[in-house]
Amino acid sequence: MININWMMNQILLKEGEKKGLQAEMISKQVIKKTRLIRNCVIFDENGTLNEERMNFDRILKIVGDWTGYEVSSNELRFSEGEIPRNQILYFVDCLNLELSRKYGERKFGIIISLYDGSIDLRFHTYREEEGLWLDNNLDKYDAPILYSV
Repeated sequence: MININWMMNQILLKEGEKKGLQAEMISKQVIKKTRLIRNCVIFDENGTLNEERMNFDRILKIVGDWTGYEVSSNELRFSEGEIPRNQILYFVDCLNLELSRKYGERKFGIIISLYDGSIDLRFHTYREEEGLWLDNNLDKYDAPILYSV
């Protein structure tokens, strides 16, 4: 399922869709730097996260649930030069593929939003009991958003 708000839909219609080596390479680099912490897929850029030193009770009080923890930990920003707008859908497909290769049968939520010339990426394991991280009505947000599950 891909949910797109009106603003993102207009951008994707205007830009079109294209495959690109750049989007593919970035998705591989991102997923390569993920690992499991408490059954959550977490981006660990430098490989220095120490699960034993994390206060999960405090983290969960702040973010609400494990989906919130993942989304908060997995927030990355790219310039449109790194991932052109016409490669956004391909980038999401590549991320899904790489996540599935590394983590098997899990379902993932991938969120792309656009702000001031940048592309924001967030992702999380989809947990049926926790639901989606964003409201299903993406038009209520003031930025172009795509949410793929």
